[in-house]
Amino acid sequence: MPYREIHYRWEYDLKSTPEKLWPFVADTNRFNRDTNVPAVEVESTKRRLRNARRRVRLSIFGMPVEWEEQPFEWVRPERFGVKRTYSKGPIAEMKALAELSPKADGGTRFTYEVWVKPKTLLGLIAVPVQVGLLGSRRFRRAFSKYDELAAVDELPGEMQSPALSEAASSRLNSIRTRLLSDDDANDVDRAVVERLIEFIERADDFAVARIKPYALADDWELPRRAVLQSCLRATRAGLLDLQWDLLCPLCRGPQESGSSLKDIETQVHCETCRIDFTVNFDRFVELTFRPNASIRTTDVKDYCIGSPQRTPHVVAQQLLPAQSERELSMALGPGNYRFRALELTGEQPVRVATGGTDSSTVTIPKGGWPHEELMIGTRPTLRLRNETEAEQLLILERLAWGDQAATAAEACAAAPNHLHAA
Repeated sequence: MPYREIHYRWEYDLKSTPEKLWPFVADTNRFNRDTNVPAVEVESTKRRLRNARRRVRLSIFGMPVEWEEQPFEWVRPERFGVKRTYSKGPIAEMKALAELSPKADGGTRFTYEVWVKPKTLLGLIAVPVQVGLLGSRRFRRAFSKYDELAAVDELPGEMQSPALSEAASSRLNSIRTRLLSDDDANDVDRAVVERLIEFIERADDFAVARIKPYALADDWELPRRAVLQSCLRATRAGLLDLQWDLLCPLCRGPQESGSSLKDIETQVHCETCRIDFTVNFDRFVELTFRPNASIRTTDVKDYCIGSPQRTPHVVAQQLLPAQSERELSMALGPGNYRFRALELTGEQPVRVATGGTDSSTVTIPKGGWPHEELMIGTRPTLRLRNETEAEQLLILERLAWGDQAATAAEACAAAPNHLHAA
């Protein structure tokens, strides 16, 4: 028998701005982990699902749960949501929507809504307990913690990590002494070492599994080159291991990693974007770090596969049914952007500038994208139209390559002596 949909709505008054909160609340992979959602597994299948849909499964209390997940939809930093349709388990469907609204007196009114449609009697009984009672407490605890971190400009993941073993702590102290006593180290270098060791001790597995030196430098307000060079010195001291991550030119996610540049394949396929591409070492290979296993090991699992924060350069993503239209208002920084659709070739170039038009229409035409550049202002209202006969995933992304990526070319230029063996 069909069961009625259950709706929950929570509101939180947070002291941080939507822009500060977004990297935390939109990181649904970390949020699911922090609220005790089990790790998920993506089904490997030869049959492709349209528009980045995925078949996902997990096990809860020994019961298999499987679903088809639609791509997340979002407008950064205002809202995001997702829909899941279940094929196994006590739930038929679930939808979630988060909205961040700036308050007149500062801070954010954060609204989080969940709609759940039970499929069985077990689901009807379990949803009020797991979502309404336990979920409510976990959500409040997580969002409050994110607000505290955002308010003091901490990076996502800078929470207390599991305590290091006595042997690891002893080795860490020895490495600290060695790095601080280095004759070539100046005051800035020593400040970087102290922050870096504190980060290794405190940050969670997500944060330390792929350490981006430029992101740390910006957060710590220290020179980028000093942080990069200190990370490289730390690899020689046994604190860190370096890795070269190959990035997809569209989604910019790491497709593979290697400890040496010679380990990187030059011809690569991105399953999400469905493209084959050739490696560009100036832009698509990034140097990142992780703790040496003698200090701490990392156990990084997937708790959510479509988190908006996985692609921070994408400012808006919308799933448009065939022959449909939708209106969006958003805030954009000046610069160059593009509209593209995941299932179509081509793109619509966009330039955002003060004085650009406040309203415009973006059309996904049957005959291909127009070549002329769309000029819009920084607070535009856009009418999105899908004139094709198929559903389209429309993406608006910044074209500027993330300048927090220490590319292979930059890393080799900044510290050639440290990288000669890599």
